[in-house]
Amino acid sequence: MKPVVRYLVVFAALIAGYLLFGAGAWLMPDQAVQRHVRETLDKGDLDSDQPRAVLPLLPQTRMDNFSDAIILNQAYVMRVEGFRTGVLSVPRWGEVPLLPYEALRAGVNGEDTYIRHYARYWHGNTFLARYLLVFYDYVDIRLLLYIVSTLLMVWCGATLWRRQGWQTAVAVMFGLAVCYAFVMQFSMQFAPVLIIALAGMIAVSRGCNAMMTAFVVGSLTCYFDLLTAPLLTLGALLVVQVAMRSEEKVWRGWWKTCRMVLLWGAGFAGTWVAKWVVATLFTSENVLADGFKNTFIRTAGLDDVTRWNAVGANVELLPWMYIAPVLVLLAVLAAVRFNGKGWRKAVQLLPVVVLPWVWYLAVANHSYLHSWFTFRAQAASVAAMVLAVAAMVDWNKLFSHERKDKRIQGGGAGAVLQ
Repeated sequence: MKPVVRYLVVFAALIAGYLLFGAGAWLMPDQAVQRHVRETLDKGDLDSDQPRAVLPLLPQTRMDNFSDAIILNQAYVMRVEGFRTGVLSVPRWGEVPLLPYEALRAGVNGEDTYIRHYARYWHGNTFLARYLLVFYDYVDIRLLLYIVSTLLMVWCGATLWRRQGWQTAVAVMFGLAVCYAFVMQFSMQFAPVLIIALAGMIAVSRGCNAMMTAFVVGSLTCYFDLLTAPLLTLGALLVVQVAMRSEEKVWRGWWKTCRMVLLWGAGFAGTWVAKWVVATLFTSENVLADGFKNTFIRTAGLDDVTRWNAVGANVELLPWMYIAPVLVLLAVLAAVRFNGKGWRKAVQLLPVVVLPWVWYLAVANHSYLHSWFTFRAQAASVAAMVLAVAAMVDWNKLFSHERKDKRIQGGGAGAVLQ
């Protein structure tokens, strides 16, 4: 099968799978779903817009209850207007002035019957939530997401350590840690991106075709994400893919990176446009026009800020007080035990470092207004920076020198005792 045909077949299968996944969610029993949403409201876990997790003074730890309340709202209301509207237009309660958790409570209490549609996204996270709400309330779903993402993180770290070396494993986990990945683990809105990124890294590390993986991951990111940090899934794949290359010519490595970026972009954008087309054909809404209109809005600049302000707003949220010392320490080790062959890998990692910043430049409006969660795409940037400097260290010489020093010290002590 020719490569283009293969990608088209995979794409068609993905779109069919997404529609079936949504249809299955619509068929879930309303009684159980609605009971668990009401239990969630009774527990009061959504009675705030953007609470902060664990570290209350840091803006980077803000939870997205705003979007999670929309997800629960859509899961509750999905069947109110029929099958096609429920799956393709994804209705929810809510007058515009109300915050999402207020609109959800008003709808559940029968105080608000105004229905809005949110058709330009696939809302895979809403469909997933509806499956889970059959068995759990929102608090339990948060714990489940934490368990799943933690197990995946351990699996990913172990796989990277075993197949790409401890440097790659440590760099990737360090990047996730300084971007406060633990906050993503407790949110229905954030968790899918983290889970997809971890699964993608495991797949590539275990020998799956990197190009096809990039295409599928781009599509899955579009399906489950609401523009939280989509570049994290691409950057994570690129970090692992570059780490796997040894002594490869720079231009060839850059070409592979470029292909992965294009295929991820094709999966991401193609899946999005496919939703607009399908929804326009099978509902009474012109979702295609609405999609292009909002794409222009999200990529436009702001009146009082520049596109570079969007980059700066995201970069300044990184905890440089931890990142900088690590980079300096690695630079010192590189000066002591320099690896002359490491420059190839380091240079190939540079595009990965800047990739999220290119996204912020392109999607300036959204990236500036929502920098408190879009900044997490830079987890891949941090990992790439650490790996790039670490590639310049000759670790074999460094550790062999340390072992030699220990043997000399041990021999000297023995001579004294004799």
